[in-house]
Amino acid sequence: MYRTNAMSRLIEEAFLQARLPYKLVGAQRFYGRREVKDVISFIRLVHNPADEAALGRIINVPPRGIGEKTLTTLHLVANQANTTPGEILLDLARGAESPYYKSFTGRAALPLADFGGMFSNWVALAPTLTIVELFDRIVKDTNYKDFIVEDDSEESKDRWDNVLELKRLALEYSQRTLDEFLENIALVADQDTITDANAPTLLTLHAAKGLEFGAVFIVGLDDGIIPHSRSFDEPAQMEEERRLFYVGITRAKDRLYLLRAISRGGRGMSEETYPSRFLEDVPANLLVGKTRTGRPTTSFSSSQSFYRTPSSSESKWTLPPPPRSAPVAQPISKFKSGDRVKHPSFGEGTVLESKIQGSDETVVIEFKSVGLKRLDASLANLTII
Repeated sequence: MYRTNAMSRLIEEAFLQARLPYKLVGAQRFYGRREVKDVISFIRLVHNPADEAALGRIINVPPRGIGEKTLTTLHLVANQANTTPGEILLDLARGAESPYYKSFTGRAALPLADFGGMFSNWVALAPTLTIVELFDRIVKDTNYKDFIVEDDSEESKDRWDNVLELKRLALEYSQRTLDEFLENIALVADQDTITDANAPTLLTLHAAKGLEFGAVFIVGLDDGIIPHSRSFDEPAQMEEERRLFYVGITRAKDRLYLLRAISRGGRGMSEETYPSRFLEDVPANLLVGKTRTGRPTTSFSSSQSFYRTPSSSESKWTLPPPPRSAPVAQPISKFKSGDRVKHPSFGEGTVLESKIQGSDETVVIEFKSVGLKRLDASLANLTII
C-alpha cells in the first residue's frame, strides 16, 4: 500500500524485473495511465517524427482545433507527397511558405502550423537538451499541467503526480540517451502486468478501505509522503492523512510491515528523508524485530540523528558522539515559513519549515516543479525572491 498512485511505478517495475505476477487494484498500471502515455508519446514523436501512433495520440492534446477531418487530410497529403504526416507538420512550421499550407483550409492550416512550429523547435533542440530539459520544454509549451489539473480534486493532483513521477524516471537518465530512455519504457510498458493469480496486490491507502490481507506492507512512510506535503498547513487534511494511515494498519490480519526510505532521489540527487510523524504514535511495545539499517525499532524520532560507523566493514548504525564542550557559534536562521525562494535546478518554491540542525539550517520547500524537498541551506544556493 502507498499514498499516491504515482508511487506504484517503482514497485511495478521491481515485480516485472523479478518476473513475479501482481495485481493492481483501483488504478491503471503506471505506463497505461492517460497522462503518462501522452507525455511519452510527445517524446517518442520528437525522437522519431515518423511515429504515426504517437502523433495520432497527441496532435490534439491539449485540444488545439485539430479534428478527425483535419487529421485525415493530413494523412492524405502525406501519402500524396510520399512522406509522413510528421514531416508535413515540420514543414508547415514555415506557415504560408510551406507548399503544403494551401492543401488545408485556413481553419485547419493555422492550428497545424502552430503545432508544427512547436514540434520543429523540439526536434531542433533535442540533440542539445537532456531528457529532463526536453520533458520540461514539452510540458511548458503545451500547457499540459493546466490541461490535466482541471480542479483542486485529489484525482487532478494524482494525474500531475504521475507526470512528476515520469519526470523522476527521466532524471535517472540524465547521463544516458533518449534511445535508452524510450527502450526501457517500451520493455516495461509492453509487459502484461495484470493477473488473476494468487499474487501480491498493489493499491493506494484510499483503495484499501473494506479490504483485508494476511500481510500488509505500507511503503513511503516519510514526512511529505505520509502525511502528504499538501496537508501540512491544513489541520483537517492532516487528520484525514492520519485516518488513511490507520486504515492501512487495520487491513493487516497477521503481519504489518512499515517501510520508509533513508534517502530518496535519482543518480547524484539523493536526499535524506525524515520519518513520518505518524510513526512516533505507534506504541513501541507493538514493534517487533530490527530494521535492516540496525536502527532501533522502538524510536522513530525525526529529530534523532544517526551515522554509519566508517571503521567497520559491516554496515552499522550508532548514535553520534556527544558534542564537544567548547562553545560553538550557532548559525542564524535565514529563511522562515512562507518565504518564496528560487533554486538553481528546482526553480521557484515556498518555504514550509526551517530549523537549525547542528551547524546548518535545514529548509523544507515545496517546489512547483519537483514537489517537497528538504535541503541544507549552506549547500542549496537558495535565493529569496
